[in-house]
Amino acid sequence: MLMLYRGVMCLCLMTVLLMPALSSAQSQEIREYTIHGGDTLWGISGKELNDTFLWPKVWKENPEIMNPDKIYPGQTIRIPLYLLQKETRDEPSASSAAPERLEAVVPKKPVTSPGMSGSGTREPERVVLKPLVGRDLLMSSGYIADTVGGIGKIYGSPDERILFGNNDIVYVKASGPVKAGDKFYIVRPGAEVRHPLSGKLLGYVVEIRGIAEITRFEYGETKAKIIRVFDDIMVGDLLDTYFEINPPLTTENFRKPDIRGTVVASQNLKKINGNYDIVYIDKGQKDGIEIGDMLQTLIIGEHTIPNSLIQVINYRDSTATAIVRSFSQPVAAGNTFVKAE
Repeated sequence: MLMLYRGVMCLCLMTVLLMPALSSAQSQEIREYTIHGGDTLWGISGKELNDTFLWPKVWKENPEIMNPDKIYPGQTIRIPLYLLQKETRDEPSASSAAPERLEAVVPKKPVTSPGMSGSGTREPERVVLKPLVGRDLLMSSGYIADTVGGIGKIYGSPDERILFGNNDIVYVKASGPVKAGDKFYIVRPGAEVRHPLSGKLLGYVVEIRGIAEITRFEYGETKAKIIRVFDDIMVGDLLDTYFEINPPLTTENFRKPDIRGTVVASQNLKKINGNYDIVYIDKGQKDGIEIGDMLQTLIIGEHTIPNSLIQVINYRDSTATAIVRSFSQPVAAGNTFVKAE
């Protein structure tokens, strides 16, 4: 009996001693973060969790935020650091992980070795290539199009919901024949974009919201499963042709072209933008813009103030999509861009 008593007392003592450590471990899984001007849940997720696409989980941790696009300086939110810890624990071994950096032998002009007459050459230099941006970011960044058509649309769901996420089943209508296994981009035509200075209509922001795959045909209905979500998806969103989108590989020796223009809009038509946010500019391929180009944005008023560096990640004939790489003041439609310093 005495031994049992001593055992119980030891167990209680160990529990009391371990409680602060457990409490500390739990508190370390959540960090409070104070919103600063220009912050977005997307950007905060990239900065705090090393993955911008974890922003829906940050939003879920803060149910008091009704609209993820409406967060304000001084507001305190909770960052679920256990997501970062999980990513670290689940990271595959070096032997099985897909390489983030790819090596390629890039042919260059042969370099004559010292003392040779020109017949000997050195080995081509090995150049390390890496993706300009993540594939998901590139697909979801959107673009400005002259018109928005689509080849089908989402018109309902078996459970009569109007808002959808990953693995949800929806009813779709297509303008042509489809078969099980066919994939489509889910797109949403945004508001029209007019040039902030001239007022000229440039087109409409097209946002890729996700990917759907046709699954079955039943009672005259065509069903599709949402297999990828970049942003909220709802009844009325359009279907567009699916094709593989892969980010370009780069040596990170980016151009700084002497091209001047204007930031005309941003993703989701946000008024202010910071790191990792997407903006659209009024110059494109025909103006000499190339993927990877670095540009300096300026706020022009009583004084000219440089406020960010943006990088082109996609382009069309007369417009381009860029990501904010760094900023000192928020970026907005109407800002001028010039050659980066």
